[in-house]
Amino acid sequence: MNEEIQSAQQELGKTIEQARAGEDKALARQVREAGEQFARQLYGLLRMTRIHDLENRAFEQPVRELRASLQRLWDLLGAIHLVCVEDQVYVNDVRIRFDLASDHITSMVDDLKVHAVGGISFNEVLDESQIKFLITCLAARPHPTMPRTTLQKKLIDAGLGTVDLQAVFRFRLKGESEVSVNREFADVYQSSAGVVADAYANLVANRVPNPLPIRRITNELIDTAKSIDSATMAREVDESLPNFARHTLMVTNLSILIGRGAGLSDAALGDLGVAAMYHDIGMSMKEDGYRVPYERHTGAGLRSLIKQRGFHEAKIRRLLTVIEHHRPNNFQGRRPTLFSRIIHIADDYDILTRYRPNRGPILSHPDTVTRMASVVGTEYDSVLFQLFVNAIGLFPPGSVLRLASGRLVISISGVRSRETFDKPLCRVVMRPDRSRPKTEEVVDLAREDRIIRVVRPSA
Repeated sequence: MNEEIQSAQQELGKTIEQARAGEDKALARQVREAGEQFARQLYGLLRMTRIHDLENRAFEQPVRELRASLQRLWDLLGAIHLVCVEDQVYVNDVRIRFDLASDHITSMVDDLKVHAVGGISFNEVLDESQIKFLITCLAARPHPTMPRTTLQKKLIDAGLGTVDLQAVFRFRLKGESEVSVNREFADVYQSSAGVVADAYANLVANRVPNPLPIRRITNELIDTAKSIDSATMAREVDESLPNFARHTLMVTNLSILIGRGAGLSDAALGDLGVAAMYHDIGMSMKEDGYRVPYERHTGAGLRSLIKQRGFHEAKIRRLLTVIEHHRPNNFQGRRPTLFSRIIHIADDYDILTRYRPNRGPILSHPDTVTRMASVVGTEYDSVLFQLFVNAIGLFPPGSVLRLASGRLVISISGVRSRETFDKPLCRVVMRPDRSRPKTEEVVDLAREDRIIRVVRPSA
């Protein structure tokens, strides 16, 4: 491990106790003050465009002040992510509290929303002419059908490609009732692939991490999975996803499943989901133009994520997860962090059962559970693994089974009750006469038939 990684780990060690007590309060206070000033100045400039032309000298001082605030935030954070969520405003992970009236905040949010923009990421400090151009674009009439895409292209064409426009955000805030789910879990799961692609592309382009879009989609996954069998649904959707996103999203979904079984709060599940989304980011990085080899991907991932300035609990959990998610349960006399132990189980399970073109999975789903169970305690946390098995059952979703009736079936449910632990719902894929059903046929093994053997990949 090179000096950069060792230095990063030492820095993590020095700040871990502070992180456990809460966020870095000094940094959070500075970010909150500078962020409030920056947001107020941005609001003021947008208001002024309704009265004056941007070439009016009245804009000179406010533009200079906005640039100074941008520079101050850059010195504190690196890349700056201004995010509007309903009547709240965040700068990076810190919520901004305004002295302004709430209707002023809502007005600024609405000015961005007409362009279908919910957040702006600044990946470098803009000069005064660039700030003026950005304000001009935001104050202009939006494109009727593709406002955000059109505005982003206009910025890129003008040389402001380091400014990224984010979609409108919808977070579930503390004390708020559950988000009404308009999209089913499958839709949220599919849309997550695009969020993962954007997040990874930004890191590969050497930009500072922006975990907010990842957190947003993770919260949606958590909400929509509460009343369904998410292990089964994720497997149903898996084949429709692009290859690069399949493993990441499956590990995220299974990690949340384990975390929920462990009784983690929704806020902690959100942190866990973000950590899982980033756990293999090092596999996408490059060194000297070539993909980072597997044995160095944890170090590459750490180097990428540590660029987000400041130390707060959620960030440190992500960093430690990247470092530790392949480590056994008893690594050099110390157990990895909780998130790392959870993701280690989900990661290995998906790798062993992941379908590979022309080869199939390494092991069947039941055999994977058996193999992993054989090294519980040394490789995997025994309690967490038991929670995992309690959720997916003895014949997890995706298991191919031969029944006593001669039917070939695929398991399509996790554990429905204590009594049905080894009796899943199954979809018939071949009848005893070797014909395939023309319509979906489901058999409940708690009511009929029985399993005589597991069909393994070699078969």
